[in-house]
Amino acid sequence: MRRLYREQLKTVQLPLPRAETSGSNEQMIRILQWNLNCLCGIDGQHPQSASEILKLVEQSTADILLFQEAPAGPAQTWWYEPWRSSFPFREMRRLEDQLRKMGYTTQLRSECFSQTLLCSIFRVREMQHLSLDIEHSFRYQMDEERNALHAVLHFGAKEDQSDDHIISVYATHFHHENFTLDAQGVRRSEASVLLKHAEHAKGPVLVASDFNQARRQDYDEEEWKVVAAGLASVKQPEDDGVHQLFTEHNFRCAYDVARQRNWPISKAPPFTHWTGTTVDYPYVRSSAKRRLRRNGEGSFGWAQAGGRRPSKPKQAGHV
Repeated sequence: MRRLYREQLKTVQLPLPRAETSGSNEQMIRILQWNLNCLCGIDGQHPQSASEILKLVEQSTADILLFQEAPAGPAQTWWYEPWRSSFPFREMRRLEDQLRKMGYTTQLRSECFSQTLLCSIFRVREMQHLSLDIEHSFRYQMDEERNALHAVLHFGAKEDQSDDHIISVYATHFHHENFTLDAQGVRRSEASVLLKHAEHAKGPVLVASDFNQARRQDYDEEEWKVVAAGLASVKQPEDDGVHQLFTEHNFRCAYDVARQRNWPISKAPPFTHWTGTTVDYPYVRSSAKRRLRRNGEGSFGWAQAGGRRPSKPKQAGHV
């Protein structure tokens, strides 16, 4: 599967074209999300160069980058193996430095072990950190908690002080352990905390994350049998309730409403993870003042990354 995964990555045609807007008052914003697995490769044991990532970012012409599992480092003694031994600290610094030279001068990280790095060519108007694991009892069984970074980005003229050219972005990474086999586990609780905060967010709202959960609707019956068996083998639910909760809060998955896609047939990309599942999703909510057009032409149906902790087989990092 890892070999097929690597081969599929090579099929992407770059640079990606910009989608056409239907009116002069529409702003096209391109977002690239990518779980980097600490730059340690698909298995967590092979340090990666920043060069290939920078090459893809440059050709993607993205305005906002969201990199899950992108810790600032250096590796600490309490980090898990093999990441503690293989984390390429200098390459992470080089990635940040080169992105800054490419115009991504906004660089922010969430405050937790599994950090998400937000980079953008847009300016930051406001930012906040919020803990996602404050409303469930499983936090006392968890070996790490998750956090979200909320940033209000401004893409209008520097002198523009209105809210007409802003977007609220949540940079986060939901937990890989749900702790239940139903929709009353960790990830739904994390989503609930985030969505309560998002009720007061300004402008259109974007939550593009590694959700660590596949959606039943993205597979045919035979495919889902395989996915369900895999989830059961690692004691994870077939439905953690997160997608439904986002829908109830007026969020739409961009894959479901995209006018164009650079992958065939299905709503979601063929897979975003080397196990053959799709677990990375962009959810958007339009503001009352400004309609955010959801166009999936630039969404990646593929990814590069790897596993997390070798002691427990689970879904790994991805784009």
